[in-house]
Amino acid sequence: MKLLQIINNKNLNSMKNLNANTRRTRGYFSRFLALIVVLSMNAFTQKAQGQTSYKVMAGSQIKVSGTSNLHDWSTLANSFACDGNFIAKGGQMQNVSSLNFILPVTNLKSEWSLMDTRTYKALNAEQFKTITFKLTQATVVPQQKIIKAIGNLTIGGVTNEIAIQTAYVLNADETITCKGTKSIKMSDFKIKAPSFMFGALKTGNEVIIDILLKLKK
Repeated sequence: MKLLQIINNKNLNSMKNLNANTRRTRGYFSRFLALIVVLSMNAFTQKAQGQTSYKVMAGSQIKVSGTSNLHDWSTLANSFACDGNFIAKGGQMQNVSSLNFILPVTNLKSEWSLMDTRTYKALNAEQFKTITFKLTQATVVPQQKIIKAIGNLTIGGVTNEIAIQTAYVLNADETITCKGTKSIKMSDFKIKAPSFMFGALKTGNEVIIDILLKLKK
């Protein structure tokens, strides 16, 4: 009986020690997780503090131009949505962490209403009302004051990844001006080039997009 009691006491002490060790281990692990969370939040806060949100302002425009078998043509939009997060320090652009662009198709206007009607039809504006661009990657070259951007361009419900380069200026009033040009093919977006006058005037497959963005905080 004494031997059995001694064994039981030893087992009881072992269980107590095991429970105590388990509680200590859990305590260490909880404190470790809390430290990781705090460090992550600090890093996120420091990163976020370096970013500044900008949105499009008056004076911005998108111009789309192309050719035809008779004459060149162009259409222009002065009203669209655009916003992004930029990081600037010491008067130099350092990073562009996000940029989103939304252009209602019917905001594109030319000198001829007939051309506008054919353009909207070619872009299937009734079903796909906007042209959008979402930045996925950007590289800033401060020495040349250019931004090399990669993102997803969606036209007529078709999305393609494109690369575009823009020159930028950090203005004295803390606004940002970006200018760039991008050539695309309508066929890449499954768009049939518009034609006019019963096919007598046929537009080319390639179009040029000229971008002028003026952004403010």
